[in-house]
Amino acid sequence: MRRLVSACLLLLLCGCSLFDSPAQRALRRSPDFKAGYRDGCASAGNRGADPLANNIMRDEDAFRADKAYRSGWNTGFNSCRTNQAMGRPLPPGRGPIPDPSPGIP
Repeated sequence: MRRLVSACLLLLLCGCSLFDSPAQRALRRSPDFKAGYRDGCASAGNRGADPLANNIMRDEDAFRADKAYRSGWNTGFNSCRTNQAMGRPLPPGRGPIPDPSPGIP
């Protein structure tokens, strides 16, 4: 019984990433996905007191034409918005995907 409960908990912790296709994993590793993720996460943190202000950081051409960028932007925005709503503000440049070249502008 203990093993069954442990196995169920392990599957829950792993989430859906175990069931991603190779194409989905490749998409998340692309530079365009990572750029979109950074912009989406930054946009989630740019919400100010004025709800009508447009503080969104997004390359509109890439968002319309590039599936990897669009997917990364949506993932980053939703992930960082959720973290901030739970009272966990993220410092600039920090998010669930680490910056591969910290300190380089």
